[in-house]
Amino acid sequence: MTQETVSPRGGSQAVRAARRDEAALLGEVLADAFAEDPVFAWLIPPQPRGRDNRMRTFFSSMSRGYLRQGKPCYLTGDASAAALWAAPGAWAMPLSQVILEAAPSALAFRGRLLRALRTQLQIERLHAGQPQPHWYLGYLGTRRDRQGQGLGTQMLREVLAGLDTDGVPAYTGASTSPGLRPHTGLKPGDHDSLHQPQRAGDG
Repeated sequence: MTQETVSPRGGSQAVRAARRDEAALLGEVLADAFAEDPVFAWLIPPQPRGRDNRMRTFFSSMSRGYLRQGKPCYLTGDASAAALWAAPGAWAMPLSQVILEAAPSALAFRGRLLRALRTQLQIERLHAGQPQPHWYLGYLGTRRDRQGQGLGTQMLREVLAGLDTDGVPAYTGASTSPGLRPHTGLKPGDHDSLHQPQRAGDG
């Protein structure tokens, strides 16, 4: 899997690698995609004013951390869907990145910052048992007004199509927006295999 542009097979939206200066755009897309996600409703309650800004603050911060480390991040051509990936051996967020993004995290989660940190640590503990090496899908989401049109599923399919060349599996912590879960079969909190490479003679 590379950061080169990926052309859709029979789809209407190209999937391209996000640029280093597009953290805010990635954050905007993912914040909208996860606005009705039950886990984020628990971490950033929907009642207080300014929740949209807090969601954008978190996802822009997360995207900035991914891009800073050179992790593959993708957008559809019209920025209706986005995905944050980690290459083999790079799925965990280093402490240095956590420190760099501490202020945005505090602004996003406020009094629930410790809850958010505990949730992240739990996810990492669960994921640590997966085989190494592997690709890891951190977040995948489609803007709410474009959900149900297959954009996120197309993005997932196009990226996974290149993984057989690498010969390594792909996993996720099920950080997919609610509109995508019926298509992927994943539920909030799942940790599941997205892709297992084919071996000679398979299929």
